[in-house]
Amino acid sequence: MFLDANESPFADTVQIDAWPSFNRYPDPTADELRDAIAARYGLQRGNLIMGNGSDELIDLLVRSFVRPDRKVAGLSPSYGMYRVAAETNGRVYAAVRLQDDCSVDEDTLFSALEGADLLFLCSPNNPTGTVLPLSFLERVLRRFPGCAVVDEAYGEFADAAGIPSAIEFLKRGARNLIVLRTFSKAFAGAGIRLGYGMADAGVIDVLLRTKAPYNVNALTQAAGLVLWKNREVMENTVRLLIAERERIAEECRRLGCRVFPSAANFLLLQLPETVSARKICDDLLQRDRIVIRRFEAIPAWKNTVRVSVGLPDQNDLFLRSLSRLLP
Repeated sequence: MFLDANESPFADTVQIDAWPSFNRYPDPTADELRDAIAARYGLQRGNLIMGNGSDELIDLLVRSFVRPDRKVAGLSPSYGMYRVAAETNGRVYAAVRLQDDCSVDEDTLFSALEGADLLFLCSPNNPTGTVLPLSFLERVLRRFPGCAVVDEAYGEFADAAGIPSAIEFLKRGARNLIVLRTFSKAFAGAGIRLGYGMADAGVIDVLLRTKAPYNVNALTQAAGLVLWKNREVMENTVRLLIAERERIAEECRRLGCRVFPSAANFLLLQLPETVSARKICDDLLQRDRIVIRRFEAIPAWKNTVRVSVGLPDQNDLFLRSLSRLLP
Protein backbone atom coordinates (compact mmCIF):
# COMPACT_ATOMS: atom_id res chain seq x y z
CA MET A 1 0.00 0.00 0.00
CA PHE A 2 1.70 3.13 -1.25
CA LEU A 3 1.23 6.18 0.98
CA ASP A 4 4.53 7.82 0.07
CA ALA A 5 4.07 9.74 -3.21
CA ASN A 6 1.01 11.95 -2.49
CA GLU A 7 -0.95 10.34 -5.32
CA SER A 8 -4.72 10.26 -5.26
CA PRO A 9 -6.11 6.92 -4.02
CA PHE A 10 -9.06 7.24 -6.39
CA ALA A 11 -8.52 5.28 -9.59
CA ASP A 12 -11.63 5.90 -11.68
CA THR A 13 -11.14 5.14 -15.36
CA VAL A 14 -11.31 8.17 -17.66
CA GLN A 15 -13.99 7.70 -20.31
CA ILE A 16 -12.81 9.35 -23.53
CA ASP A 17 -15.70 9.74 -25.99
CA ALA A 18 -13.71 11.22 -28.88
CA TRP A 19 -10.40 9.42 -29.20
CA PRO A 20 -7.62 11.31 -30.98
CA SER A 21 -6.16 10.08 -34.26
CA PHE A 22 -2.92 8.25 -33.57
CA ASN A 23 -1.46 8.80 -37.05
CA ARG A 24 -1.18 12.55 -36.55
CA TYR A 25 0.98 14.53 -34.17
CA PRO A 26 -0.91 16.16 -31.28
CA ASP A 27 -1.69 19.85 -31.06
CA PRO A 28 1.78 21.24 -30.20
CA THR A 29 0.39 23.80 -27.77
CA ALA A 30 -2.70 21.89 -26.49
CA ASP A 31 -4.93 24.89 -27.18
CA GLU A 32 -8.22 23.25 -26.22
CA LEU A 33 -6.83 22.51 -22.78
CA ARG A 34 -5.30 25.97 -22.51
CA ASP A 35 -8.62 27.60 -23.37
CA ALA A 36 -10.54 25.50 -20.83
CA ILE A 37 -8.12 26.20 -18.00
CA ALA A 38 -7.75 29.89 -18.85
CA ALA A 39 -11.51 30.37 -18.79
CA ARG A 40 -11.69 28.90 -15.30
CA TYR A 41 -9.20 31.40 -13.91
CA GLY A 42 -10.21 34.48 -15.89
CA LEU A 43 -7.04 34.39 -18.00
CA GLN A 44 -6.31 34.16 -21.74
CA ARG A 45 -4.87 31.30 -23.76
CA GLY A 46 -1.65 33.29 -24.02
CA ASN A 47 -1.24 33.03 -20.24
CA LEU A 48 -1.07 29.21 -20.29
CA ILE A 49 1.44 26.50 -21.19
CA MET A 50 0.87 22.77 -20.84
CA GLY A 51 3.66 20.43 -19.81
CA ASN A 52 4.53 16.76 -19.57
CA GLY A 53 3.93 16.99 -15.85
CA SER A 54 5.03 20.01 -13.84
CA ASP A 55 8.53 18.51 -13.82
CA GLU A 56 8.99 19.37 -17.49
CA LEU A 57 7.95 22.96 -16.81
CA ILE A 58 10.32 23.22 -13.84
CA ASP A 59 13.23 22.16 -16.06
CA LEU A 60 12.03 24.43 -18.86
CA LEU A 61 11.95 27.44 -16.54
CA VAL A 62 15.54 26.86 -15.47
CA ARG A 63 16.71 26.48 -19.07
CA SER A 64 14.78 29.52 -20.22
CA PHE A 65 15.38 32.09 -17.51
CA VAL A 66 18.59 31.32 -15.60
CA ARG A 67 21.74 32.76 -17.11
CA PRO A 68 24.97 30.71 -17.02
CA ASP A 69 26.56 32.70 -14.19
CA ARG A 70 23.41 33.00 -12.11
CA LYS A 71 21.70 30.70 -9.62
CA VAL A 72 18.33 29.20 -8.66
CA ALA A 73 16.89 29.69 -5.18
CA GLY A 74 14.30 27.81 -3.18
CA LEU A 75 13.26 26.70 0.29
CA SER A 76 14.32 23.67 2.31
CA PRO A 77 12.76 21.25 2.82
CA SER A 78 10.72 21.46 -0.37
CA TYR A 79 10.10 19.59 -3.61
CA GLY A 80 13.33 17.95 -4.72
CA MET A 81 12.95 18.57 -8.46
CA TYR A 82 13.86 22.23 -8.09
CA ARG A 83 17.40 21.31 -7.07
CA VAL A 84 17.57 18.50 -9.65
CA ALA A 85 16.55 20.84 -12.48
CA ALA A 86 19.03 23.50 -11.40
CA GLU A 87 22.00 21.18 -11.00
CA THR A 88 21.22 19.14 -14.12
CA ASN A 89 21.42 22.39 -16.07
CA GLY A 90 24.68 23.38 -14.41
CA ARG A 91 23.23 26.03 -12.11
CA VAL A 92 23.88 26.53 -8.41
CA TYR A 93 20.87 25.88 -6.19
CA ALA A 94 20.65 28.05 -3.05
CA ALA A 95 18.28 26.56 -0.46
CA VAL A 96 16.92 28.68 2.40
CA ARG A 97 16.03 26.59 5.44
CA LEU A 98 12.50 26.99 6.80
CA GLN A 99 12.20 28.06 10.41
CA ASP A 100 10.96 25.65 13.07
CA ASP A 101 7.37 26.87 12.59
CA CYS A 102 7.67 26.38 8.79
CA SER A 103 7.77 30.12 8.13
CA VAL A 104 10.39 31.90 6.01
CA ASP A 105 12.97 34.30 7.43
CA GLU A 106 12.70 37.04 4.82
CA ASP A 107 16.09 38.59 5.52
CA THR A 108 17.76 35.23 4.91
CA LEU A 109 15.70 34.66 1.78
CA PHE A 110 16.45 38.01 0.18
CA SER A 111 20.12 37.60 0.99
CA ALA A 112 20.08 34.24 -0.82
CA LEU A 113 18.34 35.84 -3.81
CA GLU A 114 21.40 37.94 -4.62
CA GLY A 115 22.69 36.55 -7.90
CA ALA A 116 19.53 34.50 -8.54
CA ASP A 117 17.38 34.63 -11.66
CA LEU A 118 14.72 32.16 -10.52
CA LEU A 119 13.00 31.40 -7.20
CA PHE A 120 10.89 28.31 -6.55
CA LEU A 121 8.23 28.51 -3.81
CA CYS A 122 5.99 25.50 -3.20
CA SER A 123 2.62 26.37 -1.61
CA PRO A 124 1.18 24.23 -0.10
CA ASN A 125 4.73 23.10 0.49
CA ASN A 126 5.92 19.54 0.07
CA PRO A 127 6.70 17.96 2.57
CA THR A 128 5.34 20.30 5.26
CA GLY A 129 1.87 20.96 3.81
CA THR A 130 2.05 24.61 4.86
CA VAL A 131 0.90 27.60 2.80
CA LEU A 132 2.85 30.77 2.09
CA PRO A 133 0.76 33.88 2.86
CA LEU A 134 -0.16 36.11 -0.08
CA SER A 135 1.31 39.07 1.80
CA PHE A 136 4.70 37.34 1.79
CA LEU A 137 4.40 36.48 -1.92
CA GLU A 138 3.50 40.07 -2.68
CA ARG A 139 6.69 41.30 -1.02
CA VAL A 140 8.73 38.75 -2.96
CA LEU A 141 7.24 39.86 -6.28
CA ARG A 142 7.90 43.48 -5.44
CA ARG A 143 11.52 43.07 -4.29
CA PHE A 144 12.85 40.21 -6.42
CA PRO A 145 13.81 41.31 -9.95
CA GLY A 146 13.92 37.75 -11.29
CA CYS A 147 11.13 35.24 -11.91
CA ALA A 148 9.25 33.83 -8.91
CA VAL A 149 7.64 30.42 -9.43
CA VAL A 150 4.81 29.46 -7.06
CA ASP A 151 4.24 25.73 -7.37
CA GLU A 152 0.63 25.00 -6.42
CA ALA A 153 0.66 21.28 -7.14
CA TYR A 154 -1.72 20.85 -4.19
CA GLY A 155 -3.64 24.02 -4.93
CA GLU A 156 -7.05 22.40 -5.25
CA PHE A 157 -6.86 21.27 -1.63
CA ALA A 158 -6.05 24.82 -0.56
CA ASP A 159 -8.87 26.12 -2.78
CA ALA A 160 -11.34 23.85 -0.99
CA ALA A 161 -10.27 25.38 2.33
CA GLY A 162 -10.82 28.91 1.03
CA ILE A 163 -7.10 29.72 0.93
CA PRO A 164 -6.31 32.37 -1.74
CA SER A 165 -4.12 31.39 -4.68
CA ALA A 166 -1.16 33.24 -6.18
CA ILE A 167 -3.20 33.26 -9.39
CA GLU A 168 -4.77 36.43 -7.99
CA PHE A 169 -1.50 38.28 -8.69
CA LEU A 170 -1.58 37.17 -12.32
CA LYS A 171 -5.05 38.66 -12.67
CA ARG A 172 -3.62 41.92 -11.37
CA GLY A 173 -0.91 41.91 -14.01
CA ALA A 174 2.13 40.49 -12.21
CA ARG A 175 4.85 40.06 -14.85
CA ASN A 176 7.53 38.18 -12.88
CA LEU A 177 5.29 35.40 -11.53
CA ILE A 178 4.74 31.86 -12.82
CA VAL A 179 2.14 29.65 -11.11
CA LEU A 180 2.35 25.89 -11.65
CA ARG A 181 -0.46 23.40 -11.15
CA THR A 182 -0.88 19.74 -12.03
CA PHE A 183 -3.37 16.99 -12.81
CA SER A 184 -1.35 14.49 -10.73
CA LYS A 185 -2.83 15.18 -7.28
CA ALA A 186 -6.42 16.37 -6.87
CA PHE A 187 -7.43 15.24 -10.38
CA ALA A 188 -6.04 11.71 -9.79
CA GLY A 189 -4.10 11.94 -13.05
CA ALA A 190 -0.53 11.13 -12.00
CA GLY A 191 -0.29 8.47 -14.71
CA ILE A 192 -1.04 10.78 -17.63
CA ARG A 193 1.78 13.24 -16.78
CA LEU A 194 0.08 16.60 -17.27
CA GLY A 195 0.86 19.93 -15.66
CA TYR A 196 0.37 23.55 -16.58
CA GLY A 197 1.93 26.92 -15.99
CA MET A 198 0.26 30.33 -15.85
CA ALA A 199 2.13 33.59 -16.35
CA ASP A 200 2.32 36.87 -18.23
CA ALA A 201 1.95 36.32 -21.99
CA GLY A 202 5.55 37.41 -22.58
CA VAL A 203 6.84 34.70 -20.22
CA ILE A 204 4.62 32.05 -21.81
CA ASP A 205 5.82 33.06 -25.28
CA VAL A 206 9.43 32.38 -24.28
CA LEU A 207 8.50 28.99 -22.83
CA LEU A 208 6.49 27.99 -25.90
CA ARG A 209 9.47 28.77 -28.12
CA THR A 210 11.80 26.77 -25.86
CA LYS A 211 9.77 23.61 -25.21
CA ALA A 212 9.85 20.45 -27.33
CA PRO A 213 7.48 20.62 -30.35
CA TYR A 214 4.99 17.95 -29.22
CA ASN A 215 5.59 17.74 -25.49
CA VAL A 216 2.07 16.66 -24.46
CA ASN A 217 0.77 13.63 -26.33
CA ALA A 218 -2.71 13.32 -27.80
CA LEU A 219 -3.98 10.76 -25.28
CA THR A 220 -2.88 12.92 -22.37
CA GLN A 221 -4.57 15.97 -23.87
CA ALA A 222 -7.82 14.04 -24.35
CA ALA A 223 -7.74 12.56 -20.85
CA GLY A 224 -6.87 15.93 -19.35
CA LEU A 225 -9.90 17.55 -20.94
CA VAL A 226 -12.18 14.87 -19.52
CA LEU A 227 -10.72 15.29 -16.05
CA TRP A 228 -10.96 19.08 -16.27
CA LYS A 229 -14.60 19.04 -17.34
CA ASN A 230 -15.50 16.58 -14.57
CA ARG A 231 -14.53 19.08 -11.87
CA GLU A 232 -17.39 18.00 -9.63
CA VAL A 233 -15.80 14.56 -9.30
CA MET A 234 -12.46 16.12 -8.37
CA GLU A 235 -14.04 18.50 -5.86
CA ASN A 236 -15.93 15.66 -4.17
CA THR A 237 -12.79 13.55 -3.79
CA VAL A 238 -10.87 16.54 -2.46
CA ARG A 239 -13.49 17.04 0.25
CA LEU A 240 -13.30 13.36 1.19
CA LEU A 241 -9.51 13.44 1.36
CA ILE A 242 -9.52 16.57 3.52
CA ALA A 243 -11.93 14.91 5.95
CA GLU A 244 -9.72 11.82 6.06
CA ARG A 245 -6.61 13.98 6.51
CA GLU A 246 -8.12 15.61 9.58
CA ARG A 247 -9.16 12.22 10.98
CA ILE A 248 -5.62 10.89 10.58
CA ALA A 249 -4.18 14.06 12.13
CA GLU A 250 -6.41 13.79 15.20
CA GLU A 251 -5.54 10.14 15.77
CA CYS A 252 -1.82 10.71 15.27
CA ARG A 253 -1.88 13.50 17.84
CA ARG A 254 -3.56 11.09 20.25
CA LEU A 255 -0.72 8.65 19.60
CA GLY A 256 1.82 11.28 20.65
CA CYS A 257 2.96 12.56 17.27
CA ARG A 258 3.54 16.18 16.36
CA VAL A 259 1.32 16.85 13.34
CA PHE A 260 2.29 19.71 11.06
CA PRO A 261 -0.64 21.82 9.74
CA SER A 262 -1.42 20.72 6.20
CA ALA A 263 -3.43 22.18 3.32
CA ALA A 264 -2.56 19.27 1.02
CA ASN A 265 -3.34 15.55 0.70
CA PHE A 266 -0.58 14.43 3.07
CA LEU A 267 0.66 14.96 6.61
CA LEU A 268 4.13 15.48 8.01
CA LEU A 269 4.42 13.71 11.34
CA GLN A 270 7.15 13.98 13.94
CA LEU A 271 7.18 10.69 15.81
CA PRO A 272 7.78 10.44 19.57
CA GLU A 273 11.45 10.51 20.58
CA THR A 274 11.15 7.02 22.03
CA VAL A 275 10.92 5.45 18.56
CA SER A 276 13.00 5.58 15.39
CA ALA A 277 11.44 6.82 12.16
CA ARG A 278 13.65 4.44 10.21
CA LYS A 279 12.46 1.46 12.25
CA ILE A 280 8.83 2.55 12.07
CA CYS A 281 9.05 2.78 8.26
CA ASP A 282 10.79 -0.59 8.04
CA ASP A 283 8.25 -2.24 10.32
CA LEU A 284 5.28 -0.78 8.46
CA LEU A 285 6.69 -2.14 5.23
CA GLN A 286 7.59 -5.59 6.55
CA ARG A 287 4.49 -6.22 8.64
CA ASP A 288 1.71 -4.61 6.62
CA ARG A 289 3.30 -3.67 3.26
CA ILE A 290 2.68 0.03 3.94
CA VAL A 291 5.11 2.48 2.31
CA ILE A 292 5.52 5.98 3.75
CA ARG A 293 8.30 8.56 3.29
CA ARG A 294 10.98 9.30 5.90
CA PHE A 295 12.82 12.63 6.23
CA GLU A 296 16.13 12.92 8.03
CA ALA A 297 17.84 16.09 6.76
CA ILE A 298 15.81 18.44 8.97
CA PRO A 299 17.74 19.07 12.20
CA ALA A 300 14.85 20.74 14.02
CA TRP A 301 12.37 18.10 12.87
CA LYS A 302 14.14 14.85 13.64
CA ASN A 303 12.20 11.63 13.36
CA THR A 304 9.72 12.90 10.76
CA VAL A 305 7.70 10.93 8.23
CA ARG A 306 5.26 11.98 5.53
CA VAL A 307 2.13 9.97 4.90
CA SER A 308 -0.25 10.45 1.98
CA VAL A 309 -3.98 10.34 2.65
CA GLY A 310 -5.51 7.16 1.27
CA LEU A 311 -8.98 5.66 1.14
CA PRO A 312 -10.71 5.22 4.53
CA ASP A 313 -9.84 1.52 4.81
CA GLN A 314 -6.21 2.24 3.88
CA ASN A 315 -6.04 4.98 6.49
CA ASP A 316 -7.58 2.65 9.06
CA LEU A 317 -4.87 0.07 8.36
CA PHE A 318 -2.12 2.68 8.65
CA LEU A 319 -3.46 3.98 11.96
CA ARG A 320 -3.86 0.47 13.42
CA SER A 321 -0.36 -0.45 12.33
CA LEU A 322 1.16 2.77 13.66
CA SER A 323 -0.62 2.43 17.01
CA ARG A 324 0.90 -1.04 17.46
CA LEU A 325 4.39 0.32 16.86
CA LEU A 326 4.21 3.38 19.11
CA PRO A 327 4.56 3.08 22.92
